[in-house]
Order: sequence, then C-alpha cells, then structure tokens
Amino acid sequence: MADYGKQYYSFQEGFKLVAQAAKGIPDRVPIYAQLCEMIPLEMGVSAEKIFHDPELLTIGSFKICEKYGIDVPVVDLDSYNIEAEAIGQKLIFDENIMPDVDRMHPLIQDRKDLKKIKTPDFDKAARCPVVVEMYRLFEKLTGCRASMAFCAPFSLAANIRGISQVLMDIMERPDFARSLFECVTEDILIPWLLHLKNKFPQTPAFVGADALASLPMVNETMMEEWIAPYIERLREAVGPNVCVPNQTGERYSKAPEKFMDIRRRANPLYVEGQDPDVEALGPEFYRKYADKHDLPLLLGVGAVFLNNASPEEISERVRHYVQAGGKNGRLWLYLCNLAPSTPPENIKAAVTAAHKYGSRLEKTKN
Repeated sequence: MADYGKQYYSFQEGFKLVAQAAKGIPDRVPIYAQLCEMIPLEMGVSAEKIFHDPELLTIGSFKICEKYGIDVPVVDLDSYNIEAEAIGQKLIFDENIMPDVDRMHPLIQDRKDLKKIKTPDFDKAARCPVVVEMYRLFEKLTGCRASMAFCAPFSLAANIRGISQVLMDIMERPDFARSLFECVTEDILIPWLLHLKNKFPQTPAFVGADALASLPMVNETMMEEWIAPYIERLREAVGPNVCVPNQTGERYSKAPEKFMDIRRRANPLYVEGQDPDVEALGPEFYRKYADKHDLPLLLGVGAVFLNNASPEEISERVRHYVQAGGKNGRLWLYLCNLAPSTPPENIKAAVTAAHKYGSRLEKTKN
C-alpha cells in the first residue's frame, strides 16, 4: 500500500510521555485507544481482509491515531482469537466487524477433546505469522518497542470450551477444568509467549486480554483459585513483564480494595480502572490505591459513554479523570473500544480535553 514506506517516528514523542508518566509528572498525560473495530471502516476494507493483513492492520492503527491526535498506537488485533484459532477453533469472519470464535461449535466438548490442545508450529499456525509480522512492522515504522498481546488462560479456555460450560466445569468437574487450564497454559500460552520473546527479546510487556474473568461473570473465589494462579504461572515461565490488566467489575464487590488486590496478582506492573467501574467508584479510589502500592495508574473512559454522551459531557469526564487521577503524575489515559459508531466529535473531545488538562498536572504538597 502507498503508506508502507512511510515512517511513523513521530509516535516516539508519545512513548516518551508514557515513560515520563511511569515515574512522575509527564509533560502531558499520554492517551491510548483501542481502535481495532474502527480500522475496517477507516481504511475502507472489509474486516475479513483487514484481520488477515498485518500491513493494513498496522498502518490503519497509525492513521487513526494521527487523525485524532492519539499519542500512543498499539498493535491492535482480535487478541482473544489468535491462540484458539492456532489450535483449530473455528472463527466466524465478517465483512464489517472483528472475527469471533464460533460459539456454537467449541473445540473442546468433552475430556477426550483435550488431546486437540497441542503446541502448534507458530511459524505456520493460522494467523500467528500475521501477528509476528505486525509486531515487526510496528517496530520498524515507529522505532519503538511493541508490547505483545495474548489471550489470558481463563478467557482462552472459555473461548474453546464455552464460558457457561467452563463455569459449570469449575463447580461440577474441577479435575477436568484443571486439566483444561493446565493444557492452555502449558501447551499453548507459555510456548507462544516464549516464541514471541525469542523474536522480540526487548519487548516491554506481554499484555493479556481477560475481560471474561470479571465480576459478576466470575466471583472472587474463582479469581483467587482459578484465574490468578495460571497468570502467575505464565509470569514464572516467561518473565516478570507478563501482566493481565483488564479484569474488571470491582464496583460489584463488597470490598473493592480486596478485589483490586486479587487483580494486582494478575497485573503487578500498574493499576488499571475502566468505566463503568471508575464512574461508580471515582478516579480518586484508583489514585489512592495506586499510590498505596507505588504503581502507575491507567484510567479508561468507557466505550458506551464515548458512543452516547455529548462532547461536553466527555470533556468534563476526561477533565475529572485527569485531574483526580493525575495528582503527582503517573497517569495514562485510555479510550476503551472505539467503535465505528463512535461519533468522531466525541473522540476529538476526549483527546482535546486530555491534551488540555493533562498538561497542567502539579505535584501535591505533603
């Protein structure tokens, strides 16, 4: 494509803001966004083609970030599907939206199907080579190191077995559930992450996607006994920069700080809060928790809110989150799951407010 030879070194400024915010007060709060659902429409190409083309996915993410002034691009893809597809789980591809697993035909229907979970040849399996090429292009075109995305153990098990069935297995057939979780962790995820680590040894982080492991879909006992331990196993095998940040739902907990302690087992690198949790508990709760554990904070403005609110309401929420969450710095801002239906003026309002208020952070006096 025409932009293939273009370099996107301007994004290095955004990564500098990220590094500043990790340690203190940045020149400006950096802003990320989840863009992958927008890329087909913005690029004028079908979703099925986009999600098989590393160049279109990578350049598409860059172009959207440039268009809206988003500081930090990420390698944006359908992270929940890659490992499942690599071992034979059928996906449903669409012309307009991201692919999803074929939930009517799960790969694992009973114990005998566990034999289907074998370590694939990641140089050839399904779209694993597409993912590797995306990371290579990202690093070549930006001059920045790419974080590696993966599907966390619980969500991967749910995608190849079915979420309802996995929850029933945990309660009624725990031995089978343990075997399933061990297979996806030991035979798929650890080899895959080590494969990526071998190709990109200086990656700053391996970032797992695990939205299914959230309240009220699961409970806190499941988080402690079934979800966090397998993420800790990944970290033990791959390295300390493995994290799973997007388990949410603390607004449902009777003890939100205790729930955050469980989440910190999954992600010891920073604290993350997303709407509607942040809307319910307030950014001050997350700032206090992050300060208590001496960690940076990422706050996410919710997808539904960004889609439905007015630009004025969005500007006000971003102001509140930046000012309350950014005391003493150490804050990143995230726009959650921007969709083709998200009004462009709403995205611009969020970015403009983040740039305006994120440049005025001050250190709080003791």
